Amino acid sequence: MKRLLGLMLVVVGTSVYAQKEVAASEIFGAIDQNKSVQYDGVIVTGDLDFTELSNRKVKKEKGGWNEIKAFVEVPVVFRNCIFKGDVIAYKNLQENNRRSKVFNIEINTGTTYSADFRENVVFENCTFENGSEFKYSTFSKIANFGGSKFAQHANFKYANFRRGANFAHIGFGDYANFKYADFSEKTSFDEVRFREHADFKYANFSQKVSFNNTRFQRNADFKYADFHNGVAFEKTDFDGSVDFKYSNGKRYVSR
Repeated sequence: MKRLLGLMLVVVGTSVYAQKEVAASEIFGAIDQNKSVQYDGVIVTGDLDFTELSNRKVKKEKGGWNEIKAFVEVPVVFRNCIFKGDVIAYKNLQENNRRSKVFNIEINTGTTYSADFRENVVFENCTFENGSEFKYSTFSKIANFGGSKFAQHANFKYANFRRGANFAHIGFGDYANFKYADFSEKTSFDEVRFREHADFKYANFSQKVSFNNTRFQRNADFKYADFHNGVAFEKTDFDGSVDFKYSNGKRYVSR
């Protein structure tokens, strides 16, 4: 009897802690029908590609380069979720329809797809096991990525954050790209760990931004960055090189 009870407890314990899996296609389908989505503690399987929404339209045509923009019209909320595939709000397709994954250079051929978010976007305490592409995305309302982990390249190049942006308590395991990103309101990068290159070159911060208690394990690039209302680096660790050349605004550094 004791042995049987032990086996029952193991089975019950397993069922309690098993996370539900949700297909990215299911989430995409709801968003495409203008239904808000909210998930907590699920595993998302497959690629979640916001650029494929049916409301997408051609934004620009120039020579051999086309730009197509999709619009997420509803709030998207994910808390404590694991994304097994890529989260895509940007991609570049060449003539063979193959997706380009070249991160450090501009590609002016083929077709570029991107997605804008017109309502609140929350990826709180989530884990991105693969790529996350938000290049050229505009976040019209709150963008909260607090507490999340990015295992691979996190691409926010040219992203536009028009309301509050929260990137506090994040772990970036690979290249964190915020080059040319624009932050209109107060922004937090407090208690973040950048394990690889942190790129804020040409980033624009209209309001105060803080990197308090953050650790840069590799090189941190703030060259040409604009800090219009100041930036705080209290108890911040720079293990590698740091570049503030040509940056503007006051910097408050405390060790």
